[in-house]
Amino acid sequence: MLKATATTEWTENILTMVKKIFGVLTLGLGSLAVACPNPQTVQEDIKKIFKAPLKVVEVRPAPVKGLCEAITSLGGEKYIFYTDESGRYLLLGSRPFVNIFDLKNLENITRKELEELNKLSPEQVKELDKYVAFTYGTKGKTVYLFTDPECPFCQRLEPTLKKLADEGKIKIKVILFPLWFHPHAKEKAVAMVCKNIGWKGLSNEYWTSEKMKQLKNWQCERGKELIEKSIKLGNKIGVSGTPTMITESGKKVVGALPEAQLKKELGLEDNGTK
Repeated sequence: MLKATATTEWTENILTMVKKIFGVLTLGLGSLAVACPNPQTVQEDIKKIFKAPLKVVEVRPAPVKGLCEAITSLGGEKYIFYTDESGRYLLLGSRPFVNIFDLKNLENITRKELEELNKLSPEQVKELDKYVAFTYGTKGKTVYLFTDPECPFCQRLEPTLKKLADEGKIKIKVILFPLWFHPHAKEKAVAMVCKNIGWKGLSNEYWTSEKMKQLKNWQCERGKELIEKSIKLGNKIGVSGTPTMITESGKKVVGALPEAQLKKELGLEDNGTK
């Protein structure tokens, strides 16, 4: 019995020792397996997407397996970017989430996948027609525009949209979505419906001091009802700000984009439109 106990203890000690040695070897092999890109390569890649003069000081394995951290310096402060071992992908923060950026194609992979996940169904797209305040343009691809008559970003985008509509490339169906923090946006939106003001009502120039004096007289129940329903619709389908566009396929396009990027996002280049 004593001999059996001694044998068992000896076996357990050997197993413990083997586990410790194996663990050290595994840790060593894991560290050797990470081959991070050199700082010069990361430096060139970062230049593609950041205008700031970031200097890559060091690239080393990150605590998370398969990732590398690039230590950068700017104005005396240190910053960390995460990349994969190939150096092709960059992880960028977008509160409260992280985006993966493809440095080869200069494409935000996470955003692209989210666009697919958040697409409206054909039934939801069809439902949007019930909330259209007015339409600008007569032919081309349909674009639903959620906009606010006091939104500066909308006013930056709308001339480009108007140009595309005047060229017959898109037909804009406007859904008025006044944001709560714009003081007269809701009243203006209601007035645009009640008075059938149309596209010109989206510009600041239209709302002269004389028209602002008439604003309270230009309210009606039909307009108030449509705007309230439009706000509820926007909240329901995930419209959180303006301008937000929705294509015929249900894709959401957000922000005051430059014309070339806007055409690409709206799928106009598919028709040979450049």
